[in-house]
Amino acid sequence: MKQVYHTYLSIIKKNCTNSECKIVVPKEEYSQLIELAKKQCTLPFLLPYFRDTPYFLFLKQQTKQILLNYYELEHFTRKTVSLLSQNQISCYLLKGLSLASYYPVPEYRKSGDVDLYINDSEAFEKAKSLLISHGYVLQDELSDHHMLFLYTFPKTGRQFELELHYRIVGLYQYEQANQIVEEVFSNPSKLTQTLYGYSYTVLAPTESAFYLIHHMLKHYLYSGFGIRLLCDFTVYLNHFYDEIDFEKLHAWCRESRIFHLYEIILACCRNYLGLAEQIDPEVTYDTDACEHFLSMILEGGDMGTNANHAIVGSTSYQKINWLTYFKEGHLQMKVRFPNASHLPVLWPFLWFWTFVCFLKNNRKLRNTTFRAVLREFKEKNEHTRLIRIFENSDS
Repeated sequence: MKQVYHTYLSIIKKNCTNSECKIVVPKEEYSQLIELAKKQCTLPFLLPYFRDTPYFLFLKQQTKQILLNYYELEHFTRKTVSLLSQNQISCYLLKGLSLASYYPVPEYRKSGDVDLYINDSEAFEKAKSLLISHGYVLQDELSDHHMLFLYTFPKTGRQFELELHYRIVGLYQYEQANQIVEEVFSNPSKLTQTLYGYSYTVLAPTESAFYLIHHMLKHYLYSGFGIRLLCDFTVYLNHFYDEIDFEKLHAWCRESRIFHLYEIILACCRNYLGLAEQIDPEVTYDTDACEHFLSMILEGGDMGTNANHAIVGSTSYQKINWLTYFKEGHLQMKVRFPNASHLPVLWPFLWFWTFVCFLKNNRKLRNTTFRAVLREFKEKNEHTRLIRIFENSDS
């Protein structure tokens, strides 16, 4: 691992745990650290170490912008949840403000949107109509687990995104994982969290830890896996480890065959980010694999940075062939045509139109070629094999 990565991770660890360790930043690493933190959306974490440098004004301006965005999102979150609550619609607040509150400086955690989960289908449809009637604009987005709304504040013109989830995460190629996720989150346990004088419903600690693992997995498969996801997991487990049923968490991970992912995440958080040693101490992972995993994360950038080039990538495979591409295309067909795909007689027609849309999106949205997308899919599979997602099963 590069030396600058060690320095950067020491800074991140201190900001996750508020530790007293002294960190000296070598001058020759200044520009590299700035670029790394910019790529990982963690610039405010560098502020104390650059006070007497030419970079300080830039970091200060970026930090102010993130602080402003934090409080604007807090207002948008409260407005949206209040609207639903006033109309007797219950929802779970996912990530965002809820996770930020466990950081030493909550405002330094960058958030991009608001995620709410409604696990009742009737309530979800009611919420959809309610939001549209109050100025939330439904966006045309291909998703198998949420609807995207855009809201513009009339006075300021500021726009914010709301992801309204009807499924906690998207579907996987591996059906057993989908079944476990459905069982756990069809009626999950609740916890009340008060933020800035307002009470929100959030997932209980064990369910929340399981959700964070799946959230990381989805980002790892699809759109980039930033260091913030590991930070979130570290601060959350440090806060709630006495209330998490690790035996149950292990069972869920094993049943959905993502226990190796949990192992490498836990080991990385413990070895590099300050996860307390007493948290699930029996779970370990190969040190070299952890270093390689973290290096890939730091080289790849923050989550979502390569989303436009991603195809489904819903599992890991021992080998890539045309059957592999067909399996992934079949899942994409289910995502694109959730209702019609229940009728096998329509599959040939739906496969054709899914492929046509795929080619069109390569040209217009991804700005790339069919060959390049398949090559990237193959490269990503090498990454997923590192953590043996779904045991690298071709089944």
